Amino acid sequence: MSDDGSDDGSGDGLVAGEELQLVRSAQLDWIHALAERLTEAGIPRQVNPLTERRATDSTWGLYVRPADLARAKEIDREVMLEVMPDIPEDFDPSTHDTGQCPACGEPTPEGASECASCGLALL
Repeated sequence: MSDDGSDDGSGDGLVAGEELQLVRSAQLDWIHALAERLTEAGIPRQVNPLTERRATDSTWGLYVRPADLARAKEIDREVMLEVMPDIPEDFDPSTHDTGQCPACGEPTPEGASECASCGLALL
């Protein structure tokens, strides 16, 4: 990864223009942790900014090949439980409606870092 967090997958076995699927969009620290774990598991990945703010405040996306998506999501769950140990073991982020604040239920735009209505920090 470069200093700003982005990478093009080169050296990871990805080919430019290859079809990739989003595993996680999150703050850069989470994406770095997930990228490291995927590298350890031998899964090529690509990281790109999703919002145009400072690198540390932006939302980043981590992408993998469709064939690696299921394993990457398992690793993402492991990272999630490490980063947020208070989350219940049976929490399934794929069933969470990301278009709505989990605290107050108000709609949240994609990539929002906090709920405009109640101020809850969103991942």
